[in-house]
Amino acid sequence: MTNITKYWLLLESMQFATINDKKEHGDGQYLKESSLANDMQRLSHNVQEFRKYIKLPMKDLVRQLLEDLDLKHMMGEADELGEKGDLATLYSFYGVCMIKEIANNVNFISNAKEDLVAERHKCLFIACIQDIAQWSLQQQLHPNFYKGRPLLFSRHHDQKTNFKHLEIYIEGFTHVLFIKPLHIGKSLDEPILQYMAGIFSLLMACEDKEYVMADQEIINKTACLQRIWLSLRKSLYFRNLMLLKNNKILSSSGQKILQRQLLIRLWSPGGFNALVFALSECKKEEHSLEELISHLVAQPAYSAKAQKSLIAQILNFSRACVDNQELLQYMGVGLLSLRRLYDLNHENKTFVEGWLQTQLHILIQPDCEKDFAVMDWCDFQHLISLLFHLFCTSTVECLPSNLLTSYLNLILNIFYHVQQHNNTKLLQGHLKALILKCLHNQNAKDLHNIIEALSLQRTDFKEWFALHDCICFDENPLNSQELRIILTSDGPHLWDPLPALVIILKSSTFNLLSFNIFLILFRLLPKLIKEDEEEKKMSENMELLEPEDLQQKILREVNTTYARRLHIIKALESLVQHQPMKCMINENSNELLRCLADILIKFSELNKHLSEINESTLMITLILIREVMQISTTRTDDFQTVLSKPLHNLYENIDQQSLKYQILSVLHLLQGSNNLNARYDPLKDQFEEARDLVEAKEPYLQVEGIEKLIKLINCRDTYTVSNAHAIVAMALNTLKSPESYTFLNCVRLFTALVHIMEFEILDLLGDEYIADSSTLDYRLVVGEVILKIGRELGPLCYKYKAILLNCFMNGCRSQLGEFRMSAFSNLAQLCRILTYQVYQYFQELLHLIDCELTSGKYLPAKRAAVMVLSDLLEGMDNLFDYEEMLLPIYRLLKCLAYSKQSDEQIRIHATNGLKNLSEKCTKLVEGITASRLEKEIKILGIKDSPKRDLKNHILEMN
Repeated sequence: MTNITKYWLLLESMQFATINDKKEHGDGQYLKESSLANDMQRLSHNVQEFRKYIKLPMKDLVRQLLEDLDLKHMMGEADELGEKGDLATLYSFYGVCMIKEIANNVNFISNAKEDLVAERHKCLFIACIQDIAQWSLQQQLHPNFYKGRPLLFSRHHDQKTNFKHLEIYIEGFTHVLFIKPLHIGKSLDEPILQYMAGIFSLLMACEDKEYVMADQEIINKTACLQRIWLSLRKSLYFRNLMLLKNNKILSSSGQKILQRQLLIRLWSPGGFNALVFALSECKKEEHSLEELISHLVAQPAYSAKAQKSLIAQILNFSRACVDNQELLQYMGVGLLSLRRLYDLNHENKTFVEGWLQTQLHILIQPDCEKDFAVMDWCDFQHLISLLFHLFCTSTVECLPSNLLTSYLNLILNIFYHVQQHNNTKLLQGHLKALILKCLHNQNAKDLHNIIEALSLQRTDFKEWFALHDCICFDENPLNSQELRIILTSDGPHLWDPLPALVIILKSSTFNLLSFNIFLILFRLLPKLIKEDEEEKKMSENMELLEPEDLQQKILREVNTTYARRLHIIKALESLVQHQPMKCMINENSNELLRCLADILIKFSELNKHLSEINESTLMITLILIREVMQISTTRTDDFQTVLSKPLHNLYENIDQQSLKYQILSVLHLLQGSNNLNARYDPLKDQFEEARDLVEAKEPYLQVEGIEKLIKLINCRDTYTVSNAHAIVAMALNTLKSPESYTFLNCVRLFTALVHIMEFEILDLLGDEYIADSSTLDYRLVVGEVILKIGRELGPLCYKYKAILLNCFMNGCRSQLGEFRMSAFSNLAQLCRILTYQVYQYFQELLHLIDCELTSGKYLPAKRAAVMVLSDLLEGMDNLFDYEEMLLPIYRLLKCLAYSKQSDEQIRIHATNGLKNLSEKCTKLVEGITASRLEKEIKILGIKDSPKRDLKNHILEMN
């Protein structure tokens, strides 16, 4: 066994040059830099030290070295190689022999005590390797490596390349450079660069017939390169390769060898990652790293297999960048390279599409069992984040968004589920960006098809992928910060994409996209109406159905016809209330007017008898056309030819007077004439003046405008009547005013409007009254308006008893005590008006009062509930008509009046009710007695027929 101790002593006696800071360990001296004379002096010293410890003649040393390195093909030239050479050659042979012996006899990897190497000896050994590589490998490279700019290697001017010596040095360093414990920091980066340059020098010399090597030796040298790739850092390999390739003086064979080696490494696993990290360390400032790598990677000359390998590597690299924030700075490199590879040919596009489908397939067709997790939440977040970076971080580097079109329904469904939970803001942002990017990049026709498919929930749209019906997103019981994605056994979950889409549009800055989608949804309404009319005709001609078929038909109609229309109307309502959308409508009024014109033309194609819903839709369309035409900058001549004919057709075919008013108003605007019809003489200026006053901020101006509108309504001004819907909108907005003087006059405006459009006003106010989203003060004011309207109509409001009574009885169930009190109070006064019509609601009314008295905690509400009974008795005319109601009322009032636990005010209300009942009973008895006496007189007198007993209630008189 070789005595290693002598080599440690030899290292300590030697002098080395290194670029590191000056250090001293024992007798070994580290010198910063030295001149050529000092180098020669140092080499001479080291050679003398070598001869003290290695006592072999040069020829024997070379022969032994060739045997140990298994260079049998060079054994015949051992004597020639061992001839006395210059000092650098002697130093190189001795040095290679020494580092080979140390590498073969010292176990640097072992942790055993007997194998441990002193740290100073390890440092000396590394310094020796660096120094010997500089004097052996670097001095014998191919001549072309010493030329060109920038200059990477240098050697003495009188030195010439000896490829045989270089082959020996390479084999010697092969024993040393792959010992990983010696790679401390970047200590061996330079020797590895010189080692690779030496291998390429031999390959280039063989290619150019400058040196002859057997095929097996060429294979061995190529295997050394493969060993470097597999054993050491791949980024270091690429760095060295790019440094060598940067030499423009290399021969064509040299460039070809380096290029082939670069491509082989780039296409192998991990090649792209290594290239990125290598070039990021040594890139030039004048070249962008993204452009440099993408130009190198996206070459159409590469084989199809190589291109697919690169795409797969880039996708894996992008995923790693998402998972590791430190690597996120390199995401742009991968994105640009991926996009350029994607654009090369159809095969690459198909490969990327297949990869995308593979990633999302688990959400489309999960392979797990019911009530089990579909995928881990962290994996799901990383997947969405990866898609966000691949498609949304740049317009140049990212993949085209049309890849997401087929998955738009799926992503919208995911957003619909996720936005219902907390701690998902970042995830929601990524999903929003994906959806908006996909929609924003569509042309007008494709956007219309997509929105129509989403609105009508068509499943046959292209290759439309949807989230699995049974997938559910819910809270993770094991981690409150996460959700879980499970395949539930509860069955399919119904959902509608439009609400989610509206939320995304309103939270974005894509105002033009929102406006275009608004127009598309608006154009869908007449299409649905036409389908409804056709279905109605078909249903009338259908034969009798079985009960099961009838049930399925009803469910289908509800889920398709009405649900679709309702969702579209809600989406339009939500969008039009968005302030940026209002600005877009003002700026693009011509587009909206064209859309309304198309809708009107489709209305004119319907039958004469419009349904109630279609009638209201037509009314809204006509009002919008008139409003938009008034603010539009387009000449009316442009629309006259389009709108005149359908407007005249509608005017002749419909019977509703309110619709005729609107049609005449639009025709007047189109023709610009005040004498279109003798019956139509609008006082537009007065109406607009009153409208401006109502929309003013000052309360006294608003009241003045309300007064003018009331006068115009009472006079049945035609233009004002045609704008009744606009007045209702203004009145609802003004009703929210905190000034009592303003909203009290607004109540008067509603009582005037009710004579024009009774049902619409009451229905609208009823919806406003029961809307929990409104403020309490506003709802109380709306209740006051409804009551005033009921008083204005008097007993004739029996036609709307369902709306009025249900409205206030719904308020009696509210959780707000003040609101319940107001509802009961209003109900009491309404019962006095509608006494005869309360009969069929009596049981529910009595139940509400009983619930309030037994379980209610707000005392004023209880008092108001008792007052309902008192006022109900007050409004009764003929007690015989209410005989079934009197006994429960009497028992309840008597119990409350004589109960010591009741509140004093409750007892007073109950006493008043009993008093009213007593008085009405007394009058009834007196009336019966008087009528009997009169009958007796008539019987004894003239024998004439008695008169019919007429009830004095106005409804019975009718």
